[in-house]
Amino acid sequence: MHIGVLEDDLDQQAFIEQCLLTAEHQVSLFSRSSELRRATQQHTFDLLIIDWRLPDSDGMDVVAHLRQHDSWHGPILFITASQGEDDVVKALERGADDFLAKPLRPSELIARVSALGRRSGYATSRPAPACPEIFTLHTDEHYISVAGDAIDLTEREYRLATLFFSKMGELITRAHLLELVWGIKGDISTRTVDTHVSRLRRKLELDGRHGLRLRSVYQSGYRMETCQPPHLEQVAK
Repeated sequence: MHIGVLEDDLDQQAFIEQCLLTAEHQVSLFSRSSELRRATQQHTFDLLIIDWRLPDSDGMDVVAHLRQHDSWHGPILFITASQGEDDVVKALERGADDFLAKPLRPSELIARVSALGRRSGYATSRPAPACPEIFTLHTDEHYISVAGDAIDLTEREYRLATLFFSKMGELITRAHLLELVWGIKGDISTRTVDTHVSRLRRKLELDGRHGLRLRSVYQSGYRMETCQPPHLEQVAK
């Protein structure tokens, strides 16, 4: 999962990041609530971890704002040094899905994250649209075949393709692609992503002819969509 962590204590940040990376999650770290809220508008997160005490706001207010104003519906794990029952109730009432008291234990943190992922349907109840059988991803050998023909892709093109296939129907921003595939964070003006996506679209023929279209979303990013192949559209008419 891609997990956003809002924690201003750098030692705690590093601890949480290491735990999540060990469990093979992707992690984005934030020290201020404004940074996280901006990121949720630009990136795709599967879960957020939010600390109570922050330099620019109260963690509970952040959770409430994400739910009420930013329309963020993903799971939220709230962490705090307080263990009072009233605090737990307040956090849950504000919109948190689970509550974890400090000091954090790696095994419990990972277990709570995994449980929230299952509960939100990360693995099961939000299946992506079915990929046409003409496309086959050979994950062991790192190549993709179309109608049985192996397509020659660079390593970055293959990583882009697997990302689009794994998030069928979802908008993926250019900034998110830069971060995941190139390891570059931040909004950078570059045509690198567009050039690679254009090449990938051409190589895999993702123009709708095989039931998949890799569509550009103006000023945002890209979305892999299922569609009716042209020959079937003619039959339907």
